[in-house]
Amino acid sequence: MGLVALAWCGAAFGRPLTVVKAGEPPALVVLPAQPNEVSRYAAEELVYHIRRATGVTLTVVREGREMPAGGARLYVGDTQAARGAGIDVQQLAREAFAFRAVADGFVIAGSDEGGEALDVSVAAGTLFGVYEWLEEVVQVRWLWPGELGTFVPIHATVVADVPDAIRAPHFVQRQVRGGLTFKSEHPTMGFSPGALEDYAHAQAVYLRRHRMGRAKNLTYRHAFTDWWEKYGAEHPEWFQLVNGKRGPTAPGRSYSMCVSNPEFQHKIVELWRERRAKDGSAASHYLNAVENGIMGLCECDNCRALDGPQPDDFLDYYARTSKMMGSHCVTDRYAKFWLAVQAEARKTDPDVTLVVYNYFNYYYFPSAAITLNDHILVGSYPSSGWYPRSPEENEWFRRQWQGWARTGAKLFSRGNYCLDGYNMPYVYAHQFADEFKFQVSTGMVATDYDALTGQWSTQGPNIYLLMRLQTRPDEDADRLLEEYYGAFGAAAAEVRAYFNYWEAYVVTQREHTSAVFDDMKASRWRSWAKVAHEVFPAASFTPAERLLAAAAAAVKDDAEAAQRVEFLRLGLVQAKLCSRVAGLLTLADPHATPERGAAALAELAAFRHAHEREWIGNFNHSAWIEDASWVWPAAKSNQSN
Repeated sequence: MGLVALAWCGAAFGRPLTVVKAGEPPALVVLPAQPNEVSRYAAEELVYHIRRATGVTLTVVREGREMPAGGARLYVGDTQAARGAGIDVQQLAREAFAFRAVADGFVIAGSDEGGEALDVSVAAGTLFGVYEWLEEVVQVRWLWPGELGTFVPIHATVVADVPDAIRAPHFVQRQVRGGLTFKSEHPTMGFSPGALEDYAHAQAVYLRRHRMGRAKNLTYRHAFTDWWEKYGAEHPEWFQLVNGKRGPTAPGRSYSMCVSNPEFQHKIVELWRERRAKDGSAASHYLNAVENGIMGLCECDNCRALDGPQPDDFLDYYARTSKMMGSHCVTDRYAKFWLAVQAEARKTDPDVTLVVYNYFNYYYFPSAAITLNDHILVGSYPSSGWYPRSPEENEWFRRQWQGWARTGAKLFSRGNYCLDGYNMPYVYAHQFADEFKFQVSTGMVATDYDALTGQWSTQGPNIYLLMRLQTRPDEDADRLLEEYYGAFGAAAAEVRAYFNYWEAYVVTQREHTSAVFDDMKASRWRSWAKVAHEVFPAASFTPAERLLAAAAAAVKDDAEAAQRVEFLRLGLVQAKLCSRVAGLLTLADPHATPERGAAALAELAAFRHAHEREWIGNFNHSAWIEDASWVWPAAKSNQSN
């Protein structure tokens, strides 16, 4: 994959550099004569955080213009100073950056592309270098979007040793999908349009600060969603055979492909060759063969002949209500399909990499007879295994990952776990971190998590580890959480106890939670609000409220820390309101009526309206879940599980 391992610590350091010190001229930030958007924005971010830390606003100048009097120079981007120091940004790996001491200051210069600095598809090495420097030198931490979530320790003086190093992100791709596409049928329950726009921008800034991006332009999605319309009439044999019929089982339904069909395999490669000839981009080295978002269902003799032996424990850790129940393990047929497509594509490009998912009834690892290779990139996509897990369940999921790693394929995490939890204080931070580190230790090369539901005030530890481990994969989870808690000042111990309470609660309620979801026919990602009152009853909030009251008392003389504690309290208020509404309006209760929950629903809507610009959570995502969970005044087509 052409990965460059990132040595975050232990770099060689040069002479000390004074950036800001009382009585001395502050440093100047120097940009290239014609800076690109990335370096310009990197300078803005540097100035912003130094001002937050010291109260001093650094002056930004461009090379080739008259320099005002100042202290050291902080050269940002592809400056002449960088080139004079031997940094050729064109020779750096995509997204890599260099730190280099020079006679009058130091250089941060990286591999950048033209385009918007906040666009995660744009290489932003210089920006990543600035963030790295801010973390290491100024100890900046980004807890959640917005100013309140940006923790910048106060410094009277900033004196930094200048590292001489070249660094690049650990993973070829770091992606957490933004969760901004969820739309509710009840706009009053979500963001107003202006607030949504501002929230989206604040979240984009936050994601970039955590170095979301990609060193390779991977291209993948469910690849065949429009194929029935395009090719179904002429080539029905390319599509699933179910109950003697080719194609979708009903109009508009998703469908899988007849992956054993050689003509279908050749068509995939033919279309890839056409795109490759047309655009000639680096992305053409990747061939998307991701099946549609459905189980592999084809029952034809040729597909069945490719299947391996059925594992005894194939369905042991799926809910009894899962669509997987009664399914047939088809992993081997998909592995053989990928190899066949790859063999054909290699006639054009020997270095082509096939991007695929393991999914539903081909998530279980292949039989021992299957050998893949490092030019098959598998997105590990479990459709079960929500956190927290039992030890036995956890071991089963690890065995699946290890089984795929043994095939020789490259793996990336494509889990949907982050969709769990609604806006409740559903904390599973340590188990997530353990799994992440296990995957890193067994060869994970990229990430793609779906999706960031943005429940910052109730699920902060989950999200913080999700972000920080992608730039610090070897770091201890508890040490990273101490960074998070430390931003609450004198209330750090109380905030730690608060989230520890919720994590212990979620773990001890694991079996009850699973049973409730089964009994009430609710989805962990779509209709969580059907069961919120059962998983988080009113009594569960009382100990948490006491802990936050103690936290507030501890920081009564620290305005910023007090605001952060209040941020957590508001998230708890919303969760408690939502639990109450769920008990009155849940679709799981045949006696629920809109009238029964009208007053509580109005109180929740008023709360969200009053706090929609404090970013305590993504209100649109919560409202989308509520659409499919509660009884509303008018019947709706999406009131399903």
